[in-house]
Order: sequence, then structure tokens, then C-alpha cells
Amino acid sequence: MSILTRGLSSYEGAKPLTVTVATAKRLSGLGNTTIRALIKDQTLETVHVGRRTLITYRSLEALLTPCLAPQARPRPGRARPRKHVEAVP
Repeated sequence: MSILTRGLSSYEGAKPLTVTVATAKRLSGLGNTTIRALIKDQTLETVHVGRRTLITYRSLEALLTPCLAPQARPRPGRARPRKHVEAVP
């Protein structure tokens, strides 16, 4: 599905600067909770205009395009790796 078929741009081939949360959900197929979590951990860049939260299209595109996506961050876990216990014969 392209942006143009969704009626998001009146210019041929132009990408929007920002999209609403509802539009980001439709374009990405992600749910509201996931979108809000990505905004909270700053994976998606936002702009606030009045009470509206707009997501930059650039950050949404970077999230969903494999070659543009940032490298996976390691998950927070144990401070030290587990000790390897050898089997006793």
C-alpha cells in the first residue's frame, strides 16, 4: 500500500513529513500499544503541535525498512554472564 493510495499526499511521489498515530497504525500494521511504546522509548520521533502527537515519517520508515533500521540493541539482562558448569564424570 503506498502513501498515495491512502490519500496522504497531493504531490506525485512526495512523502509526508509527519503522520498521525492513527495513520502510522494503518501504514505499519502495528497496534496502538506498540506504537505508544515505540514513542516512549524514542524509537519513533514525534512532534507535538498543540495537543496532537505527530510521528515523523522518516522514523516510521526507518523502523519498517530492514536496510534503514538501526541495529538491534541488546536487551537489558544479567550484569554478568552465567557461569558454565562442567559435567563431572
